[in-house]
Amino acid sequence: MADLNTHRPVSVTVAKEKLQIRTDLSDSDLQEVLSYIDERFDSYSKYNLEASKRLALLALDLGQQLFDARKMLRHAKVQMDQMDQRLKELSSLLDEGQDSPEAWK
Repeated sequence: MADLNTHRPVSVTVAKEKLQIRTDLSDSDLQEVLSYIDERFDSYSKYNLEASKRLALLALDLGQQLFDARKMLRHAKVQMDQMDQRLKELSSLLDEGQDSPEAWK
């Protein structure tokens, strides 16, 4: 867990609620996150739901995005491990070829 002593206090507005938080994000990164949340929160206004239900939908949406990203990262790691194994096999074959130059004749 991050050390809260390295986090600075800031005041933010999320879903029309003013909050005091501590963050280590830069101002630009924090603004990007807040803008994204506001955009998604506002997109649910078409359903005429109270704010708490819109926040619940937002939480579900962000949770789904998180799980999708984790799934993509796991898939990318598997592919990277497979490519690493293939590179080792190719390197081994190249080393074998260098050890016996008569094989090239």
